[in-house]
Amino acid sequence: MIFISHASPEDDEFTRWLALQLAKEGYPVWCDLTKLLGGEDFWKDIEQAIRERTCKFLYVLSMSSNKKPGPLQELQVAQNVARDLELKDFVIPLLIDDLPPREINIQLSRIIAIPYNMGWAKGLELLLDKLEKEKIQKSPRFNPEAVTSWWRNQFSAEQGIIDEPDEYLSNWFPIQQLPVDIFFHELKRSRIGKIEVSDDLPFAAIQHGLNLVSFGNAGSFEGRLGQYMSIGDSTSVSTDTFLGEGSAPYRIDKKQARDFISYLLKVSWDRFIQQRALSMYEMANGATCYFSKKDMVHNDNLFFAGVDDNKTHRAIVGYKTIRESKRYWHFAIQSKSLVYPAIAYIIKPHVLFSDDGKKIWESKERLHKARRSQCKHWWNPDWRDRILAVMKYLAGEESTISIPVGSELTISIPTHPIVFKIPVSYKEPEEESIIEDEEDYEEYDDVFDDEEKGDDI
Repeated sequence: MIFISHASPEDDEFTRWLALQLAKEGYPVWCDLTKLLGGEDFWKDIEQAIRERTCKFLYVLSMSSNKKPGPLQELQVAQNVARDLELKDFVIPLLIDDLPPREINIQLSRIIAIPYNMGWAKGLELLLDKLEKEKIQKSPRFNPEAVTSWWRNQFSAEQGIIDEPDEYLSNWFPIQQLPVDIFFHELKRSRIGKIEVSDDLPFAAIQHGLNLVSFGNAGSFEGRLGQYMSIGDSTSVSTDTFLGEGSAPYRIDKKQARDFISYLLKVSWDRFIQQRALSMYEMANGATCYFSKKDMVHNDNLFFAGVDDNKTHRAIVGYKTIRESKRYWHFAIQSKSLVYPAIAYIIKPHVLFSDDGKKIWESKERLHKARRSQCKHWWNPDWRDRILAVMKYLAGEESTISIPVGSELTISIPTHPIVFKIPVSYKEPEEESIIEDEEDYEEYDDVFDDEEKGDDI
């Protein structure tokens, strides 16, 4: 069999994935997360299992397993077996994070590790190629069907269902009422030239041919259209009618109408959120999100009413000390406007990183790796509460968020999202003890299970 040694719980996610991938390829594989053949347990005599039943010993090499006594003891057993039986390449390290080569444990310092830190799929390809070249024997009992069966037994939804109704918060924040009308303003120019409006309009608008489409009336754009530009006649269409039918006179079909409304809502949101001092960041896919720089708010904490309506707080900026240097994390939100099946803003959370609490790293790959490390123990309440905290911040002292869409015209969004009611509930999984990497860690008065300021997570 192939034996996988790893640090638990830090490297559980990767180890489980690797074990199932090898099993799908037909290799008999064992780790403490999957066992062998649905239950055989070698932990009572681990040395015997490694010495008598193991053909390859895979060591998941990470910052955690590089220090933890348990995995290192297993590694020592495997090294002894390799030496006693004169086995070549018996131990295969799999590097999964940014552990510097100079810090790798002396037991592995002369063994070239297969790199998984640049992508799990690429690392798996290299490992499978090595196993194939060494003609490691496969077993018919290990196949895709066996993996599927194991997965269903472990994670079947039926095992966790409770026959009781329940409520779940979404990340859809409803727009309580769209403006009654949408306006089509005829654009005019006092001199010969292209009819084109300024990029610096005070409210969200779309130029559609020779018309400006907006929730704002003509007065909303007075003197702001650009040199020689003005508004002639204005007509209005019921917003509900526009969403449901489009506008035949302006050659706008139903789909285009929804796109127009969605665009106006998105631009209005972006303008508003920048006025609330949040900074913009452009992500790899071209979308934008907004984050708080260090010290934007007192202690980098936001207070809000939690799901139980009691006042609480969450950190939106913090830092982790890694090799005597601070790595700041910044909670960020991205919005997407929705017009069907509900009229709402979808709020999606992100986490960004900086060295100084202000300037976000340029490398998207570096951000991705840091995010996997920082957020691996953030559960639903951690993401949910930070979204609620930021939404309350955007509302200020008011109970709702008011976003300007025209002169003396706003749309309102509650600080709590749409709640979905379903006829069944589920059992919460038992919470495993969380063991962090052995690094100095500090956050700005963050709240995880109501810990006190300065406590480790």
